[in-house]
Amino acid sequence: MDRLVVMTVGKTHSGKTTFAKELESVLQQSIVIDQDNHAEFINTHYKKLRPTEGPNTLKFSVTNTIVNYAIEQSDLHII
Repeated sequence: MDRLVVMTVGKTHSGKTTFAKELESVLQQSIVIDQDNHAEFINTHYKKLRPTEGPNTLKFSVTNTIVNYAIEQSDLHII
């Protein structure tokens, strides 16, 4: 099966998540991977591990792990 990867880029509160969730509702076998969820998870459970300066490499690592898992262990379209 051919799979799709749909990436959204835009300003804060521009509708990226709304678009992604709507697309997920009509695109069978798809999943939204949302960095906002990863940030919330880190802020709730691992706040002390967040970098105090520079890029949030912890959030990137969590996202990267989830994306790689979705690619390697599922046949879902990734949004």
